[in-house]
Amino acid sequence: MIGPTRRLVAALAILGLPFVMALWYPRLEMVGGLAAATLVIVLVLDLASASRRGQFDIELTVPPVLSLATEEHLHVRVRSRSGPSGDGWIRVVFPETWHAPVPLERIAVPGGGEGEVRFTVTARKRGRYEVGPVHLRLATPLGFFWRDYKFEGRAETKVYPAVAAIKKYALLTRSLRGREMGLRNQRQRGQGMEFARLRDYHHDDDLRLIDWKATARRGRLISREYQVERCQNIVLMVDAGRMLTEEVDGIVKIEYVLNAALLLTRIAAQYDDRVGALVFSDRVERLTPLRKGRAAIGSMAEALFDVEPKLCEANYEIAFSRLNATCRKRALVVLFTNLVDQETSTIVSGYLRTSAYRHVPLLVAVGDRETREIAWSAPKEPEDVYRKGAAAQLLVNRAKTIQDLQRRGVHVVDAPAGDMPVGVINKYLELKARQVL
Repeated sequence: MIGPTRRLVAALAILGLPFVMALWYPRLEMVGGLAAATLVIVLVLDLASASRRGQFDIELTVPPVLSLATEEHLHVRVRSRSGPSGDGWIRVVFPETWHAPVPLERIAVPGGGEGEVRFTVTARKRGRYEVGPVHLRLATPLGFFWRDYKFEGRAETKVYPAVAAIKKYALLTRSLRGREMGLRNQRQRGQGMEFARLRDYHHDDDLRLIDWKATARRGRLISREYQVERCQNIVLMVDAGRMLTEEVDGIVKIEYVLNAALLLTRIAAQYDDRVGALVFSDRVERLTPLRKGRAAIGSMAEALFDVEPKLCEANYEIAFSRLNATCRKRALVVLFTNLVDQETSTIVSGYLRTSAYRHVPLLVAVGDRETREIAWSAPKEPEDVYRKGAAAQLLVNRAKTIQDLQRRGVHVVDAPAGDMPVGVINKYLELKARQVL
């Protein structure tokens, strides 16, 4: 497509002056005719010298994996094989669920050279996406016209849960070491702590870990460091049914769950624990084998990046039957769900209590602050009394279910969605330190 620029509009406006003035000075009409003929020749030459589409090569560079709700950068490089230089604009067609603060970027393409621009985008939904095509608008050499070029080059990418924020939790691994150092040298379930090394005392060390003989020899406080059991099994069970379809602060609860699952996988990989996933709704949606290290992180991210909750009842019988069939060795079984009603809570409680005979069950109940705030708020209207009573009853039933599970050997993390990922990691670190596995 070809269109006029402001320069052409200005030239036509100036060209019209002799014809207007010819109303008073007829001789100017000939001057205007000569100027018009000259302008037409110039415009034809300008169009003829414009670059053709085949003279350009477009390279669209998109990271193979993007992080949800995180600013990412995409690059577009335009190469000119020949022809004149050109200045203009470039636009990339992004998926509807992506946000690009600046949809158009200026670009200068020298003749026989290349120009490059960078776009900043934020993906607002997980999944697999296609980026492109690329639209380029360049001015003709003399600047009287602009010309649009469309390039069908596309790039595929995946949007994973928001794991970029994992750097915020780097100190958690040091917290685990602190707990390791604070443990007594005891054995549980046939497993015990192994002495690792002596090191300088830290201010947050347990005094019982001070090695007084080494302290006397070296003239400064020395602590004993112990190493927890490694290469243990962790199975992440994600309820992808209706329980996690609710929104908290505009974000669906399952997003918090997937973030917590990937964060737990990364932390566990540092201790050589084997991690697998079982995603289920009314059927088993995903099942990944136990892996450790980087393989576990990649496998988990690939399995969870496009998981979406369904408006159906989760089938816990099928899920736990598959768990028992595929994981016969003792494992930490982390179930991510929500305790919304008493009937569902009773079903979940029964399966978790049964699994405690073979595994170490950990229930992660994804709550929300709104229910707590309603239960503790002072009613202002008559309708608020009923809402407060319903919220309070829901919290009471939830607390009873959690207490019953804890008495029967099930570990529980009950936290609002925003605090849940940190709560899960802290519980994992605690169980590792206590040698519960």
